[in-house]
Amino acid sequence: MKQSSIIYTQVHKNEHEDTKTQSLHTVFLRAFVSLCLKVSLLSSATMWGQNNDFQHQKDSLLKVIKSVQGDEKLQAYSTLCRLPFPDEELDLKLQYTNDFMREARKQQNKDQERFARRIELADLYNAQLSEFEQKAKEHMVFFKDNNYAENYYYTYALLLQFYGYRGDTQREIEGIKQMYAEATHQQSLYGIARAGMMMGQMYYAEGRSEEAEEYYKDALEKAHEMLREDPDQSEKNALIFDIYTGLVTLLEIQNKLDEAILLMPDWRKRLADYEKLANHRYTTLYIAYYGDYVGICIKMGEYDRAELYCDSIEQMNPEPVDLYGLWLNKSDIYLKRGEWDKALEFADKLIKYENETGDTDRIVGLLRYKVHILDNMERYEEALGLLDKAFHLNDSIHFLETNAQLDEIRTQYEVEKHIAEKERNRNYFFFALGGCFLLAIALGIWILLNRKIAKKNRFLAFRIKELITQQEAQDKEILAKTSFVASEKQTEEETDNDLCPETRMDKLCIAIRDLLLKDKIYRNPTITRDHIIESLGTSKDIFIEAFHYCFRMSFTNYINKLRLQDAVTLLEQSDMSIEAISELVGFGTIRTFQRQFGIKYNMSPKDYRKSINSTTPPLTPN
Repeated sequence: MKQSSIIYTQVHKNEHEDTKTQSLHTVFLRAFVSLCLKVSLLSSATMWGQNNDFQHQKDSLLKVIKSVQGDEKLQAYSTLCRLPFPDEELDLKLQYTNDFMREARKQQNKDQERFARRIELADLYNAQLSEFEQKAKEHMVFFKDNNYAENYYYTYALLLQFYGYRGDTQREIEGIKQMYAEATHQQSLYGIARAGMMMGQMYYAEGRSEEAEEYYKDALEKAHEMLREDPDQSEKNALIFDIYTGLVTLLEIQNKLDEAILLMPDWRKRLADYEKLANHRYTTLYIAYYGDYVGICIKMGEYDRAELYCDSIEQMNPEPVDLYGLWLNKSDIYLKRGEWDKALEFADKLIKYENETGDTDRIVGLLRYKVHILDNMERYEEALGLLDKAFHLNDSIHFLETNAQLDEIRTQYEVEKHIAEKERNRNYFFFALGGCFLLAIALGIWILLNRKIAKKNRFLAFRIKELITQQEAQDKEILAKTSFVASEKQTEEETDNDLCPETRMDKLCIAIRDLLLKDKIYRNPTITRDHIIESLGTSKDIFIEAFHYCFRMSFTNYINKLRLQDAVTLLEQSDMSIEAISELVGFGTIRTFQRQFGIKYNMSPKDYRKSINSTTPPLTPN
């Protein structure tokens, strides 16, 4: 038992290290995006007190705003909008910010209007609100027209990162190229450095660390040149801290620890200079700085020093920006020092945190990490139980076996449907401009296009029906088998001998076949692989081997295939409701049935029934 557990942990140790490193990089990178917003807004401000003073401060400032005019009113608005509004009062803060912007515009104070726009951008971005894109474009025009170059390129970068977080990676990449070209043309060192850093981030995301490092170093060189020209501007200092964080993390990941260590003193000096300039200690900046030092110390084997930096981060802030990364680092430190109980304590904290956030992939990785700790503690039974849980969870993540024929149909259908919908939308535009005459034309086009889509639906439905027919034929072929693994060389005596491995495997295959295809136990929504294993009196490993040998796919995939196969037949040949069919075939709930049907066939059960009951399908989907 110990040997198998040790083998397992050796196999997955590198996987955990990669996951940990990527998690730290992502956490620090995203933390600094938010951090830059805060630094740029608070460059000359004094931080306000505790949350329990918030309401009193807000009420006092609102009274001041009503009673004063001119610069004093703008200063009161500025202070009000820097208060730490709770999340539930975000709309109220945005309203005050708009009032601030209007007052600055009324007084023709461009600097205060710029400040109000930066506050609005920060709040919209941090909340990831959909109107951020439109507002960012509006504010970019203002910044560009009024020669606020740093604000312009910073907003440009935020907009591109917003696209990236929304999954539009291609738009983000093209935007970075355009931003770099524009900054080069305008000879803006800030814009060039910002775009270079973002290119480094994109290359790192693609696993191209060498190119990423080159871009980061070039960005750092431009940032140093920029600060030599103007060392007092907060936006420029915020950018160089961003670059230091990304570059040090990247060097750490590549195990270029000597290079990373050489950067740390200059980074620390920049922090001190900026702290002196702003007359304020920015705790979040130091948390990021010490966080990177923790990673370097761990890789260099200086675990006591790494733990000291972790404690420093906790002391700086009772609610650190990166609780997850801090716990992961502490667990790793204790693991490498052989302090298994402490390592296990932090591993449990991480698992509890991920259970609350619902990130299943990371939960699986953490379960494997905990297995490694339990193995070192010689708690083998607990480790094997946890390992089994991780495997079950992993099966639920990586479900869907690809069907090449259906994928081809689905892709063709989606592309042509998208083209048809774009054409329909264009015709709607002409309808709005054309009046009554164009209304009749647009209406006709709309009908034709809907018929075209319906035609494609019918084509897809009949192709699905053909596939189901093939699958039913395969099932009949399996049912007709009298032996699965019997060899031509086996004698009749060997075939009847229960001690023969091939005979036992053959009988198990037939028993599984009969349970699924004759008894149809898959129609029971509570059936699981473990139930079948128990009823057959066999072991999990033998069952999995026999199942794959018989059906050439996993248990979960085959069960869903049989259920969907029955469902398609019932949709064609009965008037039963969708809900009744989902219960009959074993899905349990209609939501599960509709989701699995959609994943497999790219249609809803309702659309399939409607299409299959239509007239003869077209020869092609066009």
